[in-house]
Amino acid sequence: MARKAESIRLPRQVVEELFRTSLSFTELVETLEVLVDKETVRRLKLGEEEYRKGKYLTASTKEEINAIFSS
Repeated sequence: MARKAESIRLPRQVVEELFRTSLSFTELVETLEVLVDKETVRRLKLGEEEYRKGKYLTASTKEEINAIFSS
């Protein structure tokens, strides 16, 4: 037996809060996925160490990016 779809009205504020909560939950899950990946955590720590030591380059334009990668 097919069931007829029902609908309800929700205040805009409730829908917005549900959406924000959904985004927060997604971000939390993504963070946990990163933290359980040992290789990713190792690369993040290496990147932080290189940043603290100033071992990085910056580029503001596509040309600067190409110059960095071509050197």
